[in-house]
Amino acid sequence: KMKDGQTVLERIGGDMNVEAIVDTMFVGLLSDSRVRFFFEQSREKIDDMKRSFSALAVGGFGGPVTVDDRKVRKVHYTLNVTDYHFDTMMENFYFACDLMEVDAETIADAADVLGKVRADVTAGCTVRLEVARKKSESAGTDGLFGALGGAQGISAFILKHFENIQTDPRIMHFFTGAKLEGMKQPVEDYMAALFGGPVQYSGRPLARIHTTMAMSDYEFDSFLDSVKMALRAVGADSQTVDECVVLLETVRQEVLVNRKRHDVRKAMEA
Repeated sequence: KMKDGQTVLERIGGDMNVEAIVDTMFVGLLSDSRVRFFFEQSREKIDDMKRSFSALAVGGFGGPVTVDDRKVRKVHYTLNVTDYHFDTMMENFYFACDLMEVDAETIADAADVLGKVRADVTAGCTVRLEVARKKSESAGTDGLFGALGGAQGISAFILKHFENIQTDPRIMHFFTGAKLEGMKQPVEDYMAALFGGPVQYSGRPLARIHTTMAMSDYEFDSFLDSVKMALRAVGADSQTVDECVVLLETVRQEVLVNRKRHDVRKAMEA
């Protein structure tokens, strides 16, 4: 967008200011539990992500275009990035710009430009979720439930999953004490039903169960990571693992009903 003959890039202060904004934004992303899981990478990988984001922004803001939009979709396709995650990233971008004293109109115009890649970033999760839903709903026990080995396969997966989470420092504090054994069957029933099994989940609503837990997005993502590892350990193929995980993504808001609010500005200023 042009204003008074200047591109967004010129109004924001040029390439170096974009890089400084991205550096500040990543400080926020790395401490933001809503998206932290996606950014727990090596220093080299983080630096590469910063360079790619800066190049994408510079091209969109009126500078040289060096990033192919098709690459954006390809890179994010297998990730469970939803609109919720994209909005979190944009919130961090906004506050990074504000801390760099970029004026509100320029921030809004820059956000509009970056918003154009939303569909490419979130497409993978959207498409894969639709495929997984159709398979579990139309194929019934011959779908995901069958691919996992039926009731016996689900039981083996749950056993491995609970072995994993009891030693995972990210989430093990949620799965200790006398009630641990009592958790396994309801979790097994819920997942069996979600994956298309002939099981009727009769436990308490997820929101009610998790109200007092105050689990964060990072901890939920870590839980999903444990699910992936357990499924692979019991022999599930990559497509089945992905379809199971993307279905579990749909219950995020029910599980995180009492998540703590993250102060983006405070995190960046710390």
